[in-house]
Amino acid sequence: MSKKLSEIDWSKLLKVDSIGFSSWFRLVDEKKVGDAEIKFYSLNFNKARPDYEGFIKYLLTQVESYVFEDFEILEIIEDGESPQEKALSYFGDADPLRDGRYGELILYLFVEAMLKAPLVVHKISQTYNNNDQVKGSDGLFLGNKDGKSTLFLGESKMRGNFNVCINDALDSISRYINYPAAIDRELSVAKKHLSRDLNNLDTETLDLIYNSLRTKQPEFKEYSICYPAFIMYKEGKIEEMISENLPDIENEINKFLLRVKDRRTKYIGESLPKTKNITLEFFMMPVVSVNSFRELCYKVFHNDKVFPRAK
Repeated sequence: MSKKLSEIDWSKLLKVDSIGFSSWFRLVDEKKVGDAEIKFYSLNFNKARPDYEGFIKYLLTQVESYVFEDFEILEIIEDGESPQEKALSYFGDADPLRDGRYGELILYLFVEAMLKAPLVVHKISQTYNNNDQVKGSDGLFLGNKDGKSTLFLGESKMRGNFNVCINDALDSISRYINYPAAIDRELSVAKKHLSRDLNNLDTETLDLIYNSLRTKQPEFKEYSICYPAFIMYKEGKIEEMISENLPDIENEINKFLLRVKDRRTKYIGESLPKTKNITLEFFMMPVVSVNSFRELCYKVFHNDKVFPRAK
């Protein structure tokens, strides 16, 4: 009897330590609207402020496993080089206010840690110079969701305005929903850039995965489709509350996020595409300032260097 996608143990391909990643957050609340699961996360605090710098330094430790396959890391070490330093070169010297790679890295961590679906294709494998920004999904993952084999097409959006952030994410997702040929094109490219960590699997499983990425084949029809999205947006009230020096500020901000989450969820529900047979997972991360977070990412990833801007 031939092997089924549901029989693949995807956990063997996971790289992210889910406990380590989730320790940076508190799950404030989760809501279900139609086929969308919406989860609101709050970053842990340090000295009465969200610990953005600590979290970004954690992101720095995850770069090498995001960029390189396991065997590549071993080869780099054998050559006397640092995998982390080499991986950081892929982030290049792009303007952090426009660079999508920090969000793509966080998306990867969320999906692997929370959905237990390994990344099998990401944009870095399709990038040919350090400042390229490639169109398409921000990460292709395979795994199981609700007991079904699932293809995950990820999106990451980091915007200063919540509504703009949601609309951008749903516009990106809608290109697959409204134009099925877009998935075929996405998977045609994906087959050329599959993670070489898949080579650790047996030949039968490899052939099954490859065929499952051909939309005209029966293996593809075994998949449900899920669109996970990492959403970072500015929640202006947070900065105001921090400036008031409230006692137990972390708890006060989490209570505030609970109060506004119904309004945020309602907007998402009203904006969702009208379709069936897909699911969406939204990982929501409100911050004081998206631009400041992006600039800090650049600074930490570039050894304390600040991105030069014309005055």
